[in-house]
Amino acid sequence: MFLLHDARTGQAEQIDPGPGRLLRTYAFGPAGHRPAHAAGLRPLLLADLIRRNAEHRHNVSVLACLVTDGDDAFRADVSALNLRPAEQTVGAAERTGTAADLGGPGEVIVAGRASHTVLAGPVTLADRDADAAPLRVSDLEEHGFDPLTLRLAFLSRRHGEHLDLTWDGLAAADQALRRWRKFVAGWAESPSRPMCAEVTGQIAASFDDDLDTPGALRALRSLEGDRQIPPGSKFETFAYTDQLLGLDLARDVGRI
Repeated sequence: MFLLHDARTGQAEQIDPGPGRLLRTYAFGPAGHRPAHAAGLRPLLLADLIRRNAEHRHNVSVLACLVTDGDDAFRADVSALNLRPAEQTVGAAERTGTAADLGGPGEVIVAGRASHTVLAGPVTLADRDADAAPLRVSDLEEHGFDPLTLRLAFLSRRHGEHLDLTWDGLAAADQALRRWRKFVAGWAESPSRPMCAEVTGQIAASFDDDLDTPGALRALRSLEGDRQIPPGSKFETFAYTDQLLGLDLARDVGRI
């Protein structure tokens, strides 16, 4: 059972499109032609996580709609964060009178048997001047960070919680991402073994519990250091989980 906290009811609600029906998501990007900032990308990640869990774990077809006037720079940021493209894009001026008119910035509308409003919490950067420009994906690249560092930083907190980023925290996330990719590439050289059922069960339960991504990351960190689990099993478990996390953890397989 896939549960998400509905901001309208204040309760965890089951996400269920109904027999033979699509699950629809509506996320809201920039209203104008300007670069996206971190806070504006977080709800798009939320919609992406909903879609990944519904499709990969519950065999539910999802039709994603993005409400935005974003330009090529915005689409490049979406691609850099490994966010799957939406099947439908609606301009901000065209949303009136459509299902996309149900929500707004910071929200994701999930429509199945019923419509649910799921919130992405605010994002701030603690060590950035108040009058400085918002954090951009390009800022990460200028610091030598993989853009998916931001995705991992988002995943480190529950989607509705306030996320206060720091450059030290982003640096730690970048190092963790590179470490996992190195381990996964090394584990791939070992004979394949079945996934660790205990860990995959923990990860599945975390995702179904209002997308508890910090819980899923804790399960992976525990597996990483478990000397009793064969490398081949670690590889299969990390590769499977990355279908949900979207961190390209197998990127370096065959390169090291």
